[in-house]
Amino acid sequence: MKRWLYLSIATVVCFGVSGAFGQESAGWLRFPYRIIHPKLPAPQIDPNTAASQAVVGATIPLWGSNIPSGGKSYRYVMVGQNPMIPLTSQTTTIPTVLIPLVLTLPGGQVFDPTKTDPICTPQGSAQSLTQTSPIFQNFDYIVGGVNVGSTQYVDFFQRANFWQFTGSGGMNPNYHVLLSLVNFPALRITVPSGHGTLLSPAPVCGPVANVDVNWFDAAVQQGILPALAKYGVGSTTFPIFLLYNTVMYQLTPGNCCILGYHNAYKNGSGVMQTYAVADWDASQSFSGSGDISALSHEVGEWMDDPTTFNPTPPWGNIGQVSNCQSNLEVGDPLSGTVIPVLMPNNYLYHPQEMAFFSWFYRQTPSLGVNGWYSSNGTFTTPAAACP
Repeated sequence: MKRWLYLSIATVVCFGVSGAFGQESAGWLRFPYRIIHPKLPAPQIDPNTAASQAVVGATIPLWGSNIPSGGKSYRYVMVGQNPMIPLTSQTTTIPTVLIPLVLTLPGGQVFDPTKTDPICTPQGSAQSLTQTSPIFQNFDYIVGGVNVGSTQYVDFFQRANFWQFTGSGGMNPNYHVLLSLVNFPALRITVPSGHGTLLSPAPVCGPVANVDVNWFDAAVQQGILPALAKYGVGSTTFPIFLLYNTVMYQLTPGNCCILGYHNAYKNGSGVMQTYAVADWDASQSFSGSGDISALSHEVGEWMDDPTTFNPTPPWGNIGQVSNCQSNLEVGDPLSGTVIPVLMPNNYLYHPQEMAFFSWFYRQTPSLGVNGWYSSNGTFTTPAAACP
């Protein structure tokens, strides 16, 4: 199942990497790590297992249900609570740990989301601008003349997604799934030789690192997250790994560029651990993407497809998908379509528009706000059949 965020590269840019986890200087966390290559496949987390673990509080809050579509029944799970049944307490809060990753390349180039880049991001560091972004801060969202509420961006999406139930006349008008930001010290990493490249020409604003996603994901699952357990980062939290001007490739450097992804796996206790990885992109090299576009895409998909295996009727040939896809990845159909948001810090952010539940399952009418099939009305009809 695809879970990467791919974007076409406007200018051929990719920067690579070499080395091993470096020694941490004073003030940085240190943890043991061993290189594992090739990547071991993550065990599939089926929806029923995930839901049963959530019931006993072993993982993040989840809800699940079945939906008929096209003569079949589809089982899915999402983060939070079921908005389609009456709820006494309608708000779910998820501890969300923002972890900046500082990458050092073999030539000494450093990609640091905690530092202000005076050329590409003079307004502040990727970390500080992410903290004050719509992902974690409230904004008043009015779409098609309807006020969906003052809230975080992905919560706005989910409220709009199920507006028949979360709107002012619905059974759960105070429905929210909120991210409670936990800031974490940056981790310094030097990427091993053979798991990245350094290419030219330079991007519009760069350079940009390009890292082997298979090596990276193995490092996250088998090195980083297990080591962070003693700091309280675990299955009941949502870790987000923040990169700066860093993309990834799959299998070969030319198979670029992944700006983010979300994933889930069984940890050492057999419990589902979800997480996301996203690039703060200041390179200006990707059409329809910048700053938090990748992050909003991945957090939205984590919300509606936390296991990465929520099945849907086949859809495709739209957004970043050039063939047929059959999972509830709400960002993929609209990759490259953003909703600009000007925040009180006077920074214009570019979160991505996302597709609604009703679009994937071809519900008529839509459960979404204004009868739409996406969060800013780009989709006004359900997904077309694929092929």
